[in-house]
Formats: sequence, structure tokens, C-alpha cells
Amino acid sequence: MRFRVLGTIEAAGPDGQPLALGDRQRALLAALLARAGEVVSVDRLADLIWGDGQPAHPQNALHTQVSRLRRLLDGTDLRTQPPGYILRVEAADVDALRFGELAGAARHASPEHAVDLLDEALSLWRGPAYAEFADSDAARLDAIRLEQARLEAVEARAAALLECGRAAEAVPSLDACIDEHPLREQARALLMRALYALGRHAEALRGYQDYRRRLADELGLEPSAAIAELHLRILRHDLPATRDTAATPPPLSAIRVRYTTTPGGRTLAYGTLGEGPPLVALPAWVSAIDVISSGRDPRSSILQRLAGHVELTIYDRYGTGLSRGHVDDYGLDASVDELAAIARRVGRPVNLLAISQAGPVAIAFAARHPDLVDRLVFFGTYASASGVFTHTELNNTLVNMVRAHWGMASRLFADLFRPGGSDTMARHLAEVLKDSAGRDVAAGYLQAVYEADTTALLPHVTAPSLVLHYTGDRVIPFAGSHQLTTGLPDAHLIALDGPYHLPDATNLTHIVESITSFLTPQTT
Repeated sequence: MRFRVLGTIEAAGPDGQPLALGDRQRALLAALLARAGEVVSVDRLADLIWGDGQPAHPQNALHTQVSRLRRLLDGTDLRTQPPGYILRVEAADVDALRFGELAGAARHASPEHAVDLLDEALSLWRGPAYAEFADSDAARLDAIRLEQARLEAVEARAAALLECGRAAEAVPSLDACIDEHPLREQARALLMRALYALGRHAEALRGYQDYRRRLADELGLEPSAAIAELHLRILRHDLPATRDTAATPPPLSAIRVRYTTTPGGRTLAYGTLGEGPPLVALPAWVSAIDVISSGRDPRSSILQRLAGHVELTIYDRYGTGLSRGHVDDYGLDASVDELAAIARRVGRPVNLLAISQAGPVAIAFAARHPDLVDRLVFFGTYASASGVFTHTELNNTLVNMVRAHWGMASRLFADLFRPGGSDTMARHLAEVLKDSAGRDVAAGYLQAVYEADTTALLPHVTAPSLVLHYTGDRVIPFAGSHQLTTGLPDAHLIALDGPYHLPDATNLTHIVESITSFLTPQTT
């Protein structure tokens, strides 16, 4: 029996002809193949197949569907194993697993052989992975994983073709990839190199300008230092046409990840980069060092710029990014303990950069550990949740939506971050959120955002503070800045015009100059 998920769901017999599967059997097969080798409980399978439209007796209905599927898949290892069912398959029998094997082999092959392996791997795709089930709980996560793997394979094939001196063959697939994913930086960079190798320098430069404009308009970000350096080398005509085409790594990508442990036993990933006054950037609601360093996070541009002026430290809060683990406490005290562990690793009084929901954590830390804090920078944040998140019922709805429908919720939050943005923007930001944390962790930390109140601690923060906030912020209203400037003993407000929540590319120069000037005051 052969199974195909790289397109419509199919099961084919020895003769290669697809079996006639009913809609429910296809949904069941999709759910089992997406979790091949894992026991899936009866309750979970029923939810995946019927969703809110459960039959009167879901356990009996599921048993009927499994029995029918077993008869059709004669000889396939579909077993009953408490508390549910398990489907065991060989890699050679599933196109997605075969694709993964070929792509993996290509990573260790010569460029010439890698092209052949990736051609074979990509030929297995007949359409979007899991087709009609790609947006359902039955297969959504595996569909996302496979689509990402496909894009990486397209880029790896193009890179191998460039290494072989076959730039012309790389252009069509890169053009198609960029048409579908215009914000994908690696594909852009490879296309720029291919066009340069073909002598089409003006097209390569136009491609960069298009990418730069889209990135600013859609996400408020700047191109990473890597692709900016590539653009500069094309302008100077000093880029080798084939081999040794790697650009200088962007500053954030050079962060070397280390780990530390809090007194409570939480292991945290952190990294430091740059020289100058020490600045610790607190994590966002959900964020990840690897996503930030790749340039995909909405805060990547400002952190990349700041790394040229300060000794920047970033870290993942427990349960997110590279610090995954079971979180049993989402409260303020646990977050303060995490920040304390990071600050002590720096080894001297630090400056804090608190963006978005991180304000209460920075306030509580500065009030409790004044000896560890030099100065504070607050951007688009608050001190008391009740004064900015005034619709309790809506807050609870959002938390429940994150927990039950993380994909849908992440798209909603993406639209709040960049109001009026395109579907491409929303999809990009949603992927950033989902790549940074799982649904339960995201929901737990969001609940903590809506409960935080550090009003009573504000008078005890003795360090000077700089507050920046967009007047039209829809995520955390401008009222949050008033909480800080009226409650902190030594605070200065910079109001920014615009409907944004996070630093926008159009304001980056002003924002970075304001922060760096504040952190390095002139003495007379």
C-alpha cells in the first residue's frame, strides 16, 4: 500500500490505482498519517474528524470508520492500542516521508548530486500537502511543516545549482517561490545571486528594492544585514558569480546561544551580541531567539540596529523558543526570576528594554532589584492591565481562542499588530507566533498579560526611564504610556504618530537614536 499526502490524500494498492475512499475515511487517514507511529486517542480522533458536528455516539461511529478503512487498506498496520489507534508505515510507503529522506540526503551530497536528489524530492509534490485537510486540525501542523520543508528544498536546489554554475536553471523556481512568498528572504537572496551571475545586475538590484519596500510596508521591518550586504556587493560588482557567494552574516544571526537555570529550575536560552552599555531585551508575549535572529520577528530590525550600539542580550521565556518545557506558573514572579537569572549572567547593572507586554516584568524587576538596573526603556507597554485592557469578556475570549484555535488566533493578533495589512503579512506574523510557542503556553502567558498590575511598584523604580508609544496603538492603547509617565519618579515620554504597536521601519532611525542617546547620556 502506498500513501500520498503531498497533494490530495490518496491510498494506492499494488497496481498504483487510488482506492475509493469516502470523505470520513479520508479525514481519518489524514489524521492518522499526520501522526504516523503515534497512538491517537479515540476522543482526539473524533474531534479531528467531526469537529463540532459530533455524531450521537462518536466512539461507535469512529469504530465503524476504522473498520471500513482497515478493510480498504488490507495488510496495512492499523492497530487498536489503548486509548485509541495507531498507524505504522514505512518511509518508502509515504510520499512525505520519502521526500524527507531525499531532502536530508541532499544536505550531505555534492552540489551536482544534491540537485538530482532535490529534483526527485520535489517531483513528489502534486499540490498543497494534505489538500482539503491542510487547514483543519486533522493535519494542519504537519501541512505547515511540510510546506516549510518544500520551500527549503526549493531554496537548497537553487543554491546547489548556483554552486554548479547553472544559474539560469535556478531562476524559474525562485521566481515562482517569490511570487508565492514575497517576504521570504533566502529565496530573494538566491535570486539576486542568480541574476548577478547571469549579468542581469539591474534586475537583481530591483528585486532587492522590491523586497525592501514590501518588508517595510507589510511588516515595518528592514532587510537583514546579510541581504543588505549582498545588495551592496552587487552595487560594487565584487560578488563572485558562482562559488563563495555567502554574504556577511547579519549581527543577530551571530548570537551564540547559551543556557542558564533559575533558582526554580527553569532552563533558559539566552545570547549576547555587540559592545557598549549592557541592554537586556525582555521577551515578547511569545518570542524565540532563533526566530528573532532569522530576521522574521517584528522586533528583529530594532534589535539588529541596537546591537551596533550596545551589548545586547536576548532570551526566551520558559516554555517558548529554545527554552521549551512544561510551564506550571505563568505569573509575574516567575518571569521576574527569569530576568534576574539573565541579568546576573551579564555580571553588571543592566539597562532593560521592555516592549509590548514586558512592561510589568521590567517594573517589578527594577523595583525589587534596584542594584541590578541602570536605566529602563519602555516601548508600547503598560503598568496595569485593567487600565488598558478594559473589556474583560473580550480578553477571556482571546485567551480561549488561542488555546482552542491557535492558527486562527495568531492571524487575528497579526492584524492587530499591523492594521490593514495584506494576507501575506498576516500569514507571516501568524507563522512567527506559532513558531515561537505552542497554543497552551501562548494562552497561559496571554492570560498573565491581562492580569498584571504593577501600579503599586512604580514609585519604587528609581532608575531613569524612557517611554515610547505610538498614539494609535491598537494592541496596547496609548493610555499605557500615561500609566508609566505619571507613576514612575523619573520618566520621559516620546509619543510617536501612527497606528502601530511595534517599532516601524519608517521610525527606526529616530527610535534607535533616542534609545542610544538615553542609554549613553552626555556628561558635562
